[in-house]
Order: sequence, then C-alpha cells, then structure tokens
Amino acid sequence: MDILLISLIGLVMAPTLYVAGLHDVPNSIAIPVRTRALTARLAVRVAAVFNALGVLMALPLGIYLFTWFDFPQMDSGMTLAVILAALITVLGWNLFTYFQGMPTSTTHALLAALLGGSVAAVLAADIDVDQVLALPWLSPLLTLLVSPLVAFGVAYLMVFLAVRIARGEDPDDVNRIARGLQAVSVGVTSLGTGLQQGQRFAFLLILAMGAAGVADPESWMPVAYVAFALLIGAGAWHGGWRIGHVLAHRLVTIDPLRAMVATASTSGLLFVGSLGLALPLSTSLTASSAIIGAGSNQRFATLNWRQLRRIVLFWAATPVAAGTAAAALTLCLTLVV
Repeated sequence: MDILLISLIGLVMAPTLYVAGLHDVPNSIAIPVRTRALTARLAVRVAAVFNALGVLMALPLGIYLFTWFDFPQMDSGMTLAVILAALITVLGWNLFTYFQGMPTSTTHALLAALLGGSVAAVLAADIDVDQVLALPWLSPLLTLLVSPLVAFGVAYLMVFLAVRIARGEDPDDVNRIARGLQAVSVGVTSLGTGLQQGQRFAFLLILAMGAAGVADPESWMPVAYVAFALLIGAGAWHGGWRIGHVLAHRLVTIDPLRAMVATASTSGLLFVGSLGLALPLSTSLTASSAIIGAGSNQRFATLNWRQLRRIVLFWAATPVAAGTAAAALTLCLTLVV
C-alpha cells in the first residue's frame, strides 16, 4: 500500500507543481505588462526562467521553509495519506481560484491542508490531537494575517518617497526609469517565488519518501529539483493571465511610478520575510496588497472596492476550504490504508 501511495503522490505532485507556477506567475508580471515595462511574451519568458532558476537555487541552500512541521507519531500509511490529501487539495483549490481569477496563496492552502489532514488522521487513529495542535502554528498564522497589512503599508508609504524623489523631473524620464526597474523586478520576484516553491514541495517529498521507507531520501533531491524546476517553469511560461487580468486591469488603476513602488515592495518583502526571517510568506498576498497600497495612494479614486472585497473573501476562505477538504480526503484514504 505504501508503494501505491508514494506513486500517487508523485503523480499528483507533477500537475500540482505546474499549476503552482501558473497560479503564482501573475504576481511578478501582471503590473509590468500593464504599464508596458515588458511585453507579455518577454515577461512570461523572463518569469519562467527565473522561477526555474529559483527552484534550482533552493537545492544548495538546503533550507526547507516547513522544517518546523512534524507529523505526529502514526504509521507510514497515515502519513502518506495526509500528504496525498494535501496535494490533491492544493491542486484543486489552485485550479478553482485560477479560473475565478483570484490571487490566493498556495502556501497557506498547503499549510491549512496539512493541518486539516493531520487532525483527521490522528482522530481516525485515536491519537491525542494535542500532538498536532502543539506544533508552532502561531508563526504562519500571524504571517497570514499581518503580511498583507505590512505590504500595503510599505507600498503606501514608499509612494510618498518616490513622488518626492521624482518631483521636478521630466515625466517621460520618470516613467522610463520606473519601467526599467519594474522589468528588473520581474526576475527578482520570480526568483524568490521559485526559491520558496522548490523548498516547500521538496519538504513534502522528503517526508513522503521517509514515511515510505526510502533510504536516504535527500539523495534524490537533485533529480527532484530539476523536475520541479521544469514543471514550475512550464506553468509560469503560460502566464496565468486570468489572475493577471484581475491584478492589472480590474483591481486598481496605477501609473508606472506607483507600479514600480508596488513591484519593489513585493520583491523586498519577499526576500526579507521569507528568506531573512524564514517565514512562509505568500507571494500572492504580498504582491496583491502592495499593488493595492501603491495604487490607492493617489489623489483620485483608483481602487475597485468590489473586486477587493471579492479577493479578501477568497483569502479568508482559503484556509477553511483547504483544511476541510484535506480532512475529508484524509478520512476517505484512511479507510483503505
């Protein structure tokens, strides 16, 4: 049974990686394409290459962003069932939100799915649920709640500095420089996104291989990371334009200067928060909030409040839907493991 479950995990992980790349690439390319910093074709190619490069860079770092997460003591079949349920849940939720055009977080869907699946597994195995609840969930929960507010605030305040610096300069020169910096941010943000995604899925694969009894699972990581890079890069190559259209055209009206502030804020917070502080920071939540913060700091109304409410509703629904779905799937799988 363990062999069947680990095989299913591999089969489900492949499309999950592809959809993760498709789902998250708009965070780096939507605004630069909207302000004509890059053409759509060039933007997706740059983003795909740097996403794949970021995944490959995660290998020598050897740091897994979910190393704080440890499954309770239960048999290997239960552990594999939780991982499989989490992957199926993330794949389904990302597909649903992509076709809705909603920039939801793969990271927080995965966290919620692991929590929901773990709770369901320990209840099914009659294990003390406190083993799951005792894990340090406070850090990712605070990150989920605080990071959008921080991104909004940083971008909003940085507009004042950018406007002050650009005051008195030729508008064409300001726009040209702003577009150039946005073009650079496509690669920087995509690199950070790929770096995080590679580590998250590598962590799940190591857990699954360890539970299945594979000797020295980390020795398989070089091959795994190459496969991850190709799949995530392929997903990014297709642009994710359903979400990109919402971020660039339906959420806020933004000029090149404020667009530069939004992309710079996203890149900076992504690296400081996720790599410097080792927090499971969501690129989607950070990018969307930075766009809203920079775009709303203007003298005229630019923000589509109806679209913003819809996005926030999906953000709030993500952990609930992912946790519930993963718990239900895990309970179904426990009937056969």
